[in-house]
Amino acid sequence: MKQLLTPRWLLAELTGFLFAVYSAYNVFIIFRDRSSMPSEGVLISAVVALAFAILAVFMWTAGIKGKKYVIFMMIRRATFLVALLVLIVLKVRLISRSINYFDATLFYTYLYDGAYFLTLAGFLILFIYYAFILKALPFHTKAAVVLPVSAIILFSLSLIMEIILFFAYGMLFEANVLRTVVIRPVFYLGFIGLSLHFLYPLSTTNVKLSDKTQPTNQ
Repeated sequence: MKQLLTPRWLLAELTGFLFAVYSAYNVFIIFRDRSSMPSEGVLISAVVALAFAILAVFMWTAGIKGKKYVIFMMIRRATFLVALLVLIVLKVRLISRSINYFDATLFYTYLYDGAYFLTLAGFLILFIYYAFILKALPFHTKAAVVLPVSAIILFSLSLIMEIILFFAYGMLFEANVLRTVVIRPVFYLGFIGLSLHFLYPLSTTNVKLSDKTQPTNQ
């Protein structure tokens, strides 16, 4: 048990908790506001709740490894990528609304669209990292650092922009002030935690090269 109590384990547990909170929040929305929500809104909230539940399980099972868990790890990897891809698709579907909202004469629209596009870029970076970089980690050591750090910066900037929009312009990103103040940080801190988690080496076998293998400059 003492081996589990590491910074990486604590980070995974906390990040999983944040994702679980956001998943539960979307379930709450369905039951609380379903009478006033269109069918599409209910469906989207359900999909988001499921996606974040998958992300929570992904984080909580980060310490599992070994040959007997190969099938589970394959399923874990696949469902994580699907969940992240779903979030990307849901984000992309709002791109026209974000573009139409922009007004070059209004500063707050720069912040609003900035938060949108930086968050989308953060999603894409995490997807690329996990789908293509992590499985070939010894050959992409620079990218394994640059991509998670870039995602952390993007999500942090998005959160800062939303904080400015909330306090300076009174903009709400959820149904009311309480939901905005509580849930928006949970959303961003979850992905910041996920990005930090990816900065930790999974094991010495993942980050150390054998004597016969050398990384290529990519």
